[in-house]
Amino acid sequence: MSQRLRITFSAVGPLKYVAHLDMMRTWERAIRRSGLPLAYTQGFSPHARIALASPLPVGVVGLRELMDVWLDPPAEPAEAARRLRGAMPPGLDIVEVEEVSNALPSLQSSLRSARYEVLLPAARGEAAAVRERVDALLALETLDWEEERGDRTRRYDLRATIDAIAAKERNALLLLTMDLSLAEGRTGRPAQVLRALGLDPDALEVVRTLVRTRAPAETRASSGRNGVEP
Repeated sequence: MSQRLRITFSAVGPLKYVAHLDMMRTWERAIRRSGLPLAYTQGFSPHARIALASPLPVGVVGLRELMDVWLDPPAEPAEAARRLRGAMPPGLDIVEVEEVSNALPSLQSSLRSARYEVLLPAARGEAAAVRERVDALLALETLDWEEERGDRTRRYDLRATIDAIAAKERNALLLLTMDLSLAEGRTGRPAQVLRALGLDPDALEVVRTLVRTRAPAETRASSGRNGVEP
């Protein structure tokens, strides 16, 4: 049976502009360069057994992204990490490699939420205005939203995708922290939340600091909506 490794990695610099499918290809090439025995699916058109947790929005830096990789035959996680680090392109780095059970649910189905951070200028009036808009957004039960995606318009409840938002002053900046859902059919998009707060996402650097997964036995109960959990 093939071995399942869960890889935590960062994607910074120019890699924040790499789209999801290109990121998958980048990882497949890096694993091949490392010499690790990547496992493939069976059938007429075999595919590398690689599963990224959640597409990183283009333009967003990722500090603790998750990916599952299957190897056959197995390799020690520490050795796999060492070999991968020697094959990474600039901007892609290994944070951690651990072996997980093949019996676990798929990474995609286990997703719970992601945390995003944005630093803003903290002039007194601007910081107070942002905090007021955060409070007003969190006080809403629903927020009907339209999002243009190519020639299609997506309509949904933006508020339902937000688990928590907090704004705290840090030196001369305001740190905006957003916990957004990754549940199927309820994925939060940081750019849309920033727009709802009256901010221009194209003028800000957004960092995804972590991706949360559910415990295997955890139910899909909604998380708290007041404040940001540690």
